[in-house]
Amino acid sequence: MPLNKFFSALFTRRPKDVITGDTKLDRFQRAIGYKFTNASLLKHALTHKSFAGHEDAHGLLSNERLEFLGDSVVNCLVTEYLYFTNPDKSEGSLSKMKSLIVSRKILGEIALDFDLGNFLIMSPSEERTGGRARASTMSNAFEAVIGAMYIDGGLGAVKEFLERCLFGKIGGFLEDESNVNYKSKLLEMSQHDGRGLPRYITTEATGPDHAKQFRVKVFIGGAEMGEGTGQSKKIAQQTAAQNACANYPAAP
Repeated sequence: MPLNKFFSALFTRRPKDVITGDTKLDRFQRAIGYKFTNASLLKHALTHKSFAGHEDAHGLLSNERLEFLGDSVVNCLVTEYLYFTNPDKSEGSLSKMKSLIVSRKILGEIALDFDLGNFLIMSPSEERTGGRARASTMSNAFEAVIGAMYIDGGLGAVKEFLERCLFGKIGGFLEDESNVNYKSKLLEMSQHDGRGLPRYITTEATGPDHAKQFRVKVFIGGAEMGEGTGQSKKIAQQTAAQNACANYPAAP
């Protein structure tokens, strides 16, 4: 090869770590322990909606449809697992357990184990605003990967994957006090005592759109029971409910 062509090829070669390059996709597949027969499915699963309309997208679609499919597949297999491993639990108890396991928080933690955020294809603006570390983005992408895996290898492949990365951790998640759904717990307490439904009121929302901080108060029977803050209304409500549960015995 003439020297001029050699140097031209050398300096125009695509970087190995570009997300659309084989090296990075292969690295992710090694991390999850599954090799896709159709690699385009995986690329689709890793494409965030912010990039789908980007000028460099070149026809890539967002992972939202795969997320929709993966959500149902995860729910199905987690339900099956809980049913057969907890023969003494009632339908209500199993529902609460499943609600926690398939939550954004837990699936986001599982996605972190694979450093999923680093492999997502997203717009520069989404990345600048913390998109790669956002729990909702990671849990959604995890479900999209599950959807892609289901299409590529079937239910058995997904089940084997969840057995490796999720099922063995369920006991720990259920025992972790930080995973308690305090809104449900407070509701049960108030209904048991005939005090009516907890009412959550957002009293403050500050900061730019990409970094909002919400303040929420919870009332039962007209009495303020707790207050909480968070980066979303849902988080602030959970914190308020947690404080209300701690204050509950002293409530009038």
